[in-house]
Amino acid sequence: MPARLLNPALRWWPLPVIQAPAEVRDWLADGGSLTRRLQRFGTFRVVPQRQMIAAPRAEEAALLGLPGRQHALIREVSLYVNDQPVVFARSVLPLASLGGANRVLGHMARRSLGTELFRAPRAKRAQVWATQAVVPGGVEPCWGRQSLFLKRGQPLLVAEFFLPALWSDLL
Repeated sequence: MPARLLNPALRWWPLPVIQAPAEVRDWLADGGSLTRRLQRFGTFRVVPQRQMIAAPRAEEAALLGLPGRQHALIREVSLYVNDQPVVFARSVLPLASLGGANRVLGHMARRSLGTELFRAPRAKRAQVWATQAVVPGGVEPCWGRQSLFLKRGQPLLVAEFFLPALWSDLL
């Protein structure tokens, strides 16, 4: 399912204009650590799907202010609670953002990116967009949010899709 969520035709909208049920909006608009929130529901783990140095999608590059086909570290993971995948996440980190004290962001392995983003100095969530991804054959669309963060002044983009198990098994 994760690859189908990353359809380039997805339309992202500024969070304030999204019409979503209150329970969904609460998750989309939460400014805190998604990792910490998920940990309250049980055993949390990160399962890496893929990580690569590549050119991000055109819309991702534009949001990050990357010129041309400049490469970035792209990381895709599934977040599990109690052995159930509840979130699929994609992060895009420009290579220039991975220097100095931010170097740790490029070596997360099975650790949550949120652990570092919300560690002092805390990353600033500059902008948030939301979408609904229609998954072929799926019963319900998946809600997603995309956040532009600044960590030590360097940009990175994180997209998180809330999978059906989040709503059916945890809440």
